[in-house]
Amino acid sequence: MNRRRFVAAAGAGLLTAGGAAQFVSPSRVRNTVARVSYERANEYVPQALAVCTPSEAGYVGVLEMSTEEAIAEFERKGFAEFYPSYLHAYRRDDDVVYEHGNLVRFSDDEKSQLHVRLFPHGERTEIRAHWEPSVRTQPEAHLAGDDVDHEKGERMIRAEFDVIDEPFSGDLSMDDRCS
Repeated sequence: MNRRRFVAAAGAGLLTAGGAAQFVSPSRVRNTVARVSYERANEYVPQALAVCTPSEAGYVGVLEMSTEEAIAEFERKGFAEFYPSYLHAYRRDDDVVYEHGNLVRFSDDEKSQLHVRLFPHGERTEIRAHWEPSVRTQPEAHLAGDDVDHEKGERMIRAEFDVIDEPFSGDLSMDDRCS
């Protein structure tokens, strides 16, 4: 392929990707990556793209809104989608439930962050949350995971959202590569 055709093809690809990004939410892209990763290639993809099962701790409750509505509500409250994070999924009944939202809000000094994961539950949204060292300013502490505080994360979410107390309905015993 000559240089001119290569530049034209690359430009067309960038325009197509840019146009598609306007119509596809980042959470939907994460969800698709998780599905492909876990269902087709989980043993072969890099560790960073492996699908992980959430921990026992961190479950907060349910919001009476869809995951799309919940993402929008979290964003109105200062949260932003968080991409460099493991993809999470668990089993409910006979289905694998993949996270649809992964958001963080940094503390004023950016030393800590409130990390939230949202999972669909019919027309409602299950919430998992924790308070932890910021990936921006304390990456080693963040990755070590020693200072993760699920109780504080739950208190912070309950202070801002009308959470329904409902027992967790999933199975966290899926095989994963993140243990």
